[in-house]
Amino acid sequence: MLTSFMDETGHGDDPTLHFAGMAGFVAPLSAWEVFENHWKDLLEKAGLHEPFHMKDFAHSEGQFRPWKGNEEPRQLFFGRLLEIIKETRADPVGAIVSIDDFKRLTPSQQSSFGEDPYYIVFQKCTRGAAASAVFEPPEEKVAMVYAFQSEFAGRAEQLWYAMKEGGLDISPRMGSYASSTPAELCQLQAADLFAYELLKEFENRIKRPNDRMRYGLRQVIKMEKVPLPRIILLDRKELLRTVKEAGFRDQTGTEELGNHNMLSAMQNMMKWLRDRGEVTPEDFVI
Repeated sequence: MLTSFMDETGHGDDPTLHFAGMAGFVAPLSAWEVFENHWKDLLEKAGLHEPFHMKDFAHSEGQFRPWKGNEEPRQLFFGRLLEIIKETRADPVGAIVSIDDFKRLTPSQQSSFGEDPYYIVFQKCTRGAAASAVFEPPEEKVAMVYAFQSEFAGRAEQLWYAMKEGGLDISPRMGSYASSTPAELCQLQAADLFAYELLKEFENRIKRPNDRMRYGLRQVIKMEKVPLPRIILLDRKELLRTVKEAGFRDQTGTEELGNHNMLSAMQNMMKWLRDRGEVTPEDFVI
């Protein structure tokens, strides 16, 4: 069975952030079992006794404080983490939403989205994870595991089952819902790494526009198997496109869309992969 692991990043109420999102990976359960052995073994050999958190590693905080300034072992360790993730041959899935653009929507539209950007990226990542099974045999489904967040958990689970039972094109591919913590499932630690890097990419495009895309994210996005990335940026146009296509009662602002459609959004992400991620057609896994 295919299994996805997703973790959220950022928060709509954080005044220091412009974006929030969710990201993770989809791979066969057998690949995740091998991953777990290798991941835990690496952490043990590195003398780490707590779950890996990318934010702590990036800032040399918590259990990584003694590593501060010692770049060679840091780079070797991080490189091996990325290798273990890539060995799963997983599909990366991610969604980033502009908090600023979300707050520019009308109160009615925000309410229709669930009043928090979390629920938008939750739905997009759920759809992206389910899409991994589309070209598999009809009986193949995706078991989905999300990092537990007490603030969102109950409503997120209700939303998941509403999607599964709602007759969507991806509903038949939605297998089971579960939530857990990175301490319990190390696969969520890999999702945490990806989610952190994805958020940093879009924050840096505002705060440090001349910076190159970070190494970790460049490695992850090259795991895409076809040149149709399941990583989406929900800016104002994409939010309004969703408002229009979902038939929200409040259609304020949709006149701005013009000819904008899903194809143009995908083209923008392909341009992002090429220009920022330095991805070429040869990088995609067939």
